[in-house]
Amino acid sequence: MKIFLPFKRELNPYLEEIISHSKNDFFYGNFSEYNSSYDIVNIHWPEALFCWFEPSEDQLKELEKIITIWKKKSLLVYTKHDFRRNKGTTANFDKLFDIIEKNTDVFIHLGKRSQDIYSKKFPLSKHKILLHPLYLETFKSHITPKKRAREKLKIARDAKVIIVPGNVRNFRERDLILKSFKRISSKKKVLIATNMRTELRWDFRGRVRLKKIFDIRQFLVKRFKEYYQGPDYLFTYDKLDIHDLSLKMSAADVVLVPRLDTLNSGIIFLGFTFRKIVVGPAMGNMEETLKEVGFPVFDPKKRATVVNALERAMELSKSGCSAFEKKMIKYEPTNIATEMDAIFSKIIEA
Repeated sequence: MKIFLPFKRELNPYLEEIISHSKNDFFYGNFSEYNSSYDIVNIHWPEALFCWFEPSEDQLKELEKIITIWKKKSLLVYTKHDFRRNKGTTANFDKLFDIIEKNTDVFIHLGKRSQDIYSKKFPLSKHKILLHPLYLETFKSHITPKKRAREKLKIARDAKVIIVPGNVRNFRERDLILKSFKRISSKKKVLIATNMRTELRWDFRGRVRLKKIFDIRQFLVKRFKEYYQGPDYLFTYDKLDIHDLSLKMSAADVVLVPRLDTLNSGIIFLGFTFRKIVVGPAMGNMEETLKEVGFPVFDPKKRATVVNALERAMELSKSGCSAFEKKMIKYEPTNIATEMDAIFSKIIEA
């Protein structure tokens, strides 16, 4: 079977973990490069069709015409990762999501919560569930024993270490992370954040003119970085390479997912891959995933529940993840690929 992925190959290894075990053939390309030999057009992130830039009205009209061509010979399958654009939406980004959703033949969801929402919204489409894979292939040669990782990072052996991998997207997430960590009762604790947010929380009239005399942004960023330093804080402010990310993940006890309004998060499966206890919000597909494994969840609107979930997670981390090992099997990429191939075969035959 030939599956067309109408976007560039992404740095996020989610897809490659599955594709490497699939019996089908996958082809990346610009959405205009479609041809009728493809059985399925599989969209994952609508924004990726336009290289993550906001599309114009003319581009959206062109996309609608091309989708009409796709649907004459192929099925349009949309793997639903996000409700809407995560980094702040616009009218045209919303239109893009609407165009994809209304033309979708088969929705693939990463959990039951998503399936429940969209099967009601689009009852004439088919709805299937395909779980998110672990990142086994991506990190298999990069996982370091915790003791050694802490030695390299100069973290005390007996410290309680919480890591927030990935981007801190906004100030609400940053506040949740910092304020919750400060309220944790452990005396020896370390917070690792791999892409912390530092820019101004708000702007004001005259800042650009003032910059010639005094750059308030630079001052506040410098003050933030000076305050949040070791040994309690280990922050970086840009994307890490795979080796550095792996080292910091290996050193941690608990992974915190600080998302406040999203449907899914790959951070959960990054944590699973490193066999860490994961704490995340009780929302979207994230809630069911974490609860099924037995990991703590929190209410993003109630700070006390975040602290309680982190405290519980640190207790669970004392015995490691061996008790949860069997529950991880279903997320192994070989199993996800087998399920995906079965789904694709059934929808083509139907």
